[in-house]
Amino acid sequence: MATINENDLSALLLENTVLRLVEPGIYSVLPGNDSGNEYDTQFGFIYDWVACNPIYNRLIWGYSVQIFPQITNDALRSTTQGNVLDIGCGSLAFTARTYSKFSERPVVLVDQSLKMLRMAKSRLIKQNGKMPGNLVFLHADALQLPFQENTFATILSENLLHCLRDTSILLKQLKTITSKNGKMYFTTLVKNNRLADKYLEALADSGKLVSRAVSDHKEIFERIGFSANYKTTGNILAIYCEK
Repeated sequence: MATINENDLSALLLENTVLRLVEPGIYSVLPGNDSGNEYDTQFGFIYDWVACNPIYNRLIWGYSVQIFPQITNDALRSTTQGNVLDIGCGSLAFTARTYSKFSERPVVLVDQSLKMLRMAKSRLIKQNGKMPGNLVFLHADALQLPFQENTFATILSENLLHCLRDTSILLKQLKTITSKNGKMYFTTLVKNNRLADKYLEALADSGKLVSRAVSDHKEIFERIGFSANYKTTGNILAIYCEK
């Protein structure tokens, strides 16, 4: 059974990174606990209630939310050694049970919203009775990741790419912090010739996310130097790649 503590987490960080304890199981590299985003407001609860609703995702976006625990499980079981990083982990609305059953490798779960991290921690405790010893939460910005080179054997990021104006900023960082032969798993909303494309465009116009097609992601991944496989289900795109 793997474990991760404050010293282990510190060893993964860039030199001179200041690591603060927010509360047991949650650390931060941001300057203050209020350095979050709109998910730290009431919007966070609305998002968790609506966007994480299985019926909403099936009817609007055309996929089953079971895709998220399935991909998470694939990522966690992709190798038996090395650290795991989940970027933009959110509240673990779909994956808390998967994480609560996994103890083989250390996992760092990152989000810019403290509210989401606290909700995620609560879900894990509800599932497990306590925080699993191999999991730790880090309050950090996905576009300014504080990790050393070649740190993670597996990286997972579900539904973050469509929140980023420039995904290449994140992908360039991942190329640095992923170890040799490391594996990466992504999901993101895309246009896919469905009626929901209009809803996706409306959300993009309101500034809630960025609307892209599969071809847009392929162009960016290829430009960064990642060889990837792509699979769409409804309006969700799953991307699998290896360094």
